[in-house]
Amino acid sequence: MRVRFTTDDLLLTHFGEAPAPLAEVSAGLLELRRPPAGTGPARWVIRARRAFPVTARPLLDLIPATVPSPTFVDPVVPSLDEGLEIVRATPRSVLRTQVPASWRGGRPPSWLRALVEGDREAMETVVRALRDFYLACVAPYWSRIVATFHADMAERIPVLATSGLAGVLSTLHDDLAWRDNTLVRSWRPGECSFGGRGMQLLPSALWTGPPLFSGHLRECGGNALIYPARPAIPIRSEERRVGKECRS
Repeated sequence: MRVRFTTDDLLLTHFGEAPAPLAEVSAGLLELRRPPAGTGPARWVIRARRAFPVTARPLLDLIPATVPSPTFVDPVVPSLDEGLEIVRATPRSVLRTQVPASWRGGRPPSWLRALVEGDREAMETVVRALRDFYLACVAPYWSRIVATFHADMAERIPVLATSGLAGVLSTLHDDLAWRDNTLVRSWRPGECSFGGRGMQLLPSALWTGPPLFSGHLRECGGNALIYPARPAIPIRSEERRVGKECRS
């Protein structure tokens, strides 16, 4: 995929201020369904599978195991509650465009068909599933996720100072390259642009796959590039002190 940058895109592209809870939820769900990259699943994946709540199972219908997946579920804002309200307010036109991609030609569950039509109960199923997955599988590790986010940014800042944004974009992942005002992602075909709105750069502590583009309007946090953070900090189980650590 080739992502073309205008001058405004370059001026408005920046690192996010903090991890986005629902972006980590989306990335985490994809990570749970990825084949192990090494000798076995990462520690977080093992624990998240054990903790996976029944109420989050609808997300397995809505978010496919492979991209593209609906982007209305992962607004890139640093507050869980704000993000869930943005999801709840998703226009029906967006649902009709994005949700059918979830079933990839198969027969969808009845609740997804209702969601396409803007059914309020179906939307509350989505909101509850996102919140419950976050609380069970992401929130217990939030302090580590935040630490990993800031450690990655600290490593990128010297590159930004010496080589500019183009230099940073070329070092985010082996699958990315900067050529002629275009960010090239090698593993997926196609072209897109950000329409002069730029994007957030969001290092993810949970995602280990190729970089993910997430397109959003400005009020939903704007466009984002989610990429595996480095250096990776081992994610261990935290004591249940999630109330103080969750930005909700």
